Amino acid sequence: MSHGPSRIPSKGKCIYCGDAGVELTDEHFLPFSLGGRHIIEKASCLRCADITKKFEQDVAREMWGDARISYNAPSRRKRSRPTHIKLHDPERPGRTVKVPYSDYPAAMIFYKMQKAGILIGSPENLDISGEWQFTAVCDDEKANGFESKYGMKLTVKFRHVPNSFGRLLAKIGYGQVLWTLGLDDFRPLCLPYILGARSNISYIVGGAFDIPPPTPGVGYNLRTVVVGDGARILLIALLRLYANLHTPVYHVVVGDVLGESSVRSVIAKLESVDVGIGAIGSIEAEGSHWLPNVWPLP
Repeated sequence: MSHGPSRIPSKGKCIYCGDAGVELTDEHFLPFSLGGRHIIEKASCLRCADITKKFEQDVAREMWGDARISYNAPSRRKRSRPTHIKLHDPERPGRTVKVPYSDYPAAMIFYKMQKAGILIGSPENLDISGEWQFTAVCDDEKANGFESKYGMKLTVKFRHVPNSFGRLLAKIGYGQVLWTLGLDDFRPLCLPYILGARSNISYIVGGAFDIPPPTPGVGYNLRTVVVGDGARILLIALLRLYANLHTPVYHVVVGDVLGESSVRSVIAKLESVDVGIGAIGSIEAEGSHWLPNVWPLP
């Protein structure tokens, strides 16, 4: 995928529910609020847009709200943003300090995850999101300056929203695959989780506990990988948000393709394939946290 802003034409119907002949809105599949600049034109009906908007806002406002203000992230309502935050000194009860957001080194909270349940043969109803761990990304230089200037330890507040965060990743991964493929090219395993019909998001979303070095100058890094054999392949999206920071890499099992002719057609359409089509082993290559432990999957 290109690093600059770009658009692709409408798929002709809602990419989520399949409705046609209804009003469709443009879709920033990585939300505008997180710096997304890739748009699928006329991609979402109003009902599905309301569904995705809810979990996007949970992440943008409840989980990353202070950080987005502190670092002046994109917003459609910047004029309504507060200019200061009131902080309580953790070491001196009763003391509060009013701090300009420009001075506040708010941390961005991410989840470190293990492999998605579908890739390790877990039953769909086994929710492993309780094993996800928090990791905080912060401007250390700004944090040190804050503590020196205001005479207090840095504190961070956020709301724990693992389901919304996972659904956001699933939506981004789905958009990444649709950047190259059509709606009829694959079976979208991720859609019931994005729309909330199924709740165990850890079944299709996972990641790695090891965090790679930052990639300077890259806001987000998205790519599609394929694994399987000539008769069936899985389409997996790899995602790294804020790749210029110490952030985790995630994977989303977006869908699958069945049948030799369909597999050949999809492989031909993909601009680049990161994995060859062949047998799947249980030994993972370094960094290949998205490889299945079992095959075939149910």
